[in-house]
Amino acid sequence: MALIPLNDALVKIMSSHISLGQIVALRAIICLTVIGLLSNGLSAVLKLGASVFFRFVGRGLCLVFAMLLFFAALSSLPLANVIAIFFVSPLIISLLSVPFLGETIGIHRFASVSIGMFGVVVIIKPTNADFQVESLLAFGAAICYAIFQIWTRRLKAQGSLSAMVTVQHLCYLFAGLFLLALTMIWPHENTGNASVDFLRRGPVKISLVDWFFLLICSGSVLLLSVASSNAYRSIEASIIAPFEYTAIPFGALWGILIWGSWPSGSDFMGMLLILFGGIYTLHRENIRQIDFATSTPMPASTAMGKLTCKPERKGQYKIK
Repeated sequence: MALIPLNDALVKIMSSHISLGQIVALRAIICLTVIGLLSNGLSAVLKLGASVFFRFVGRGLCLVFAMLLFFAALSSLPLANVIAIFFVSPLIISLLSVPFLGETIGIHRFASVSIGMFGVVVIIKPTNADFQVESLLAFGAAICYAIFQIWTRRLKAQGSLSAMVTVQHLCYLFAGLFLLALTMIWPHENTGNASVDFLRRGPVKISLVDWFFLLICSGSVLLLSVASSNAYRSIEASIIAPFEYTAIPFGALWGILIWGSWPSGSDFMGMLLILFGGIYTLHRENIRQIDFATSTPMPASTAMGKLTCKPERKGQYKIK
């Protein structure tokens, strides 16, 4: 979550002259090459049953739609604003985990998510300024991303992590190629709308600097794919969700380093609230694990409780 805002920032830089389809396709090719060299992901996909494969594809398409909506908004709105709006998704994940995953949200988890959400509101600072439709794109991306992570949790016992990550990047590749094909079949003139032009711009020659950016983006996205998928397959979604908020302060950090844009005092306050919500969740989860460990009988004492002596023959006993 610290690295993925760097990917967002670099994509925003490239959005002024490269199309989203070209960026996504090239990034996916780099990621799939690394997957093929360092893991068994490609062979694991071939071993998937048809039903599991199409479930993985459905999950991957949710992330594709989230990405398209997110970057369409990012090309027109400031990075911090888009990230802040997008990170309503942890609250959506926590709420959806109840009906779709059967998880329970206690007062402590709900409080941590609420604290993080309040931090988001502090950063956004809602006003009566002119409404921008791109804000709805960022909100739509949050909904798609929440569904994606809920689906990840539901598929925790199906397939393997390497297959899941590989299918995800195959979905990225085909989405990028599809967008590129559209731009070549129906050429598009610049409209002056940054979001539309980013989606419809035709392929261009990639400079060395852009290749360097693409390598950084590929590394950060691949790391997030593995780490996030593993986390949501292993731990309850409502526990993981608050930690997604940590991308917001790191997004501000990349904004400072790249554009020299410092957050205001209220922005810093919001970031502290967001971090506090995540840390509080971790603290409460550690307490739950300690309580569970101390309330569970030790294996030795449990075993001793089951030891009985039963005579086999006169003078002989068998421990059961």
